[in-house]
Amino acid sequence: MTRKIVSRDEWLSARKVFLEKEKEQTRARDALAAERRQLPMVKVEKDYNFQGPNNTTLSLADLFGNKDQLIVYHFMFNPEDDEGCRGCCHVGESIPDVRHLEHKNTSFVCVSRAPIEKLQKFRERGGWSWPWYSSGDSDFNYDFFATADESRGPGLLNFRNKAEIEAKGMAWWDGDVPGYSVFLKQDGDIYHTYSTFARGGEQVLTSLMMLDMTPLGRQVDKYGPAEFRLKNEYAST
Repeated sequence: MTRKIVSRDEWLSARKVFLEKEKEQTRARDALAAERRQLPMVKVEKDYNFQGPNNTTLSLADLFGNKDQLIVYHFMFNPEDDEGCRGCCHVGESIPDVRHLEHKNTSFVCVSRAPIEKLQKFRERGGWSWPWYSSGDSDFNYDFFATADESRGPGLLNFRNKAEIEAKGMAWWDGDVPGYSVFLKQDGDIYHTYSTFARGGEQVLTSLMMLDMTPLGRQVDKYGPAEFRLKNEYAST
């Protein structure tokens, strides 16, 4: 990597030029967030059951608690596996204390297809405190685009069907994808307002956002956040 070495005055001049680009991006991000809040929403008509700890069964409404908004992270964890996706693990490491969200009338949970016993065991291993529920073999993951399985009907990967994916020269696969889904509870009804997958939720990954400020950048390959370890797997120094 070659970087030009300059005087402080030259550095300040270049920094001011770049600052205008950053401000432009910030304004564009604010405008996009405002537009996102105005997207149409879909009423959730189907009942979904989730398994929680201590043999509890919860509905989608239960996941809201006493809040009006719900953010679900679709944590990739196949039923036959003993641990979750490593990229999703780093997402889990990056989730803030959910009390900050609850203070703003918003609940947060993770949902995976693996049995609740596996989720609880892995949650303890990761040292995470956010709620985690199993959608089991219900339609939840499939209906909200978090799992594609042609045996259960045509699916979508990042809102594209198989033909659209292959037309872009990308490979289609059956299975889970990481992402977020957002729900609103209003007058006793539940609405699906937003979902985002793949890099759409990248802004939550504070490690990557901080590394973007550095000269060396993210220093990750195609596996991205999956390269990071669980926090308790790093050797102490």
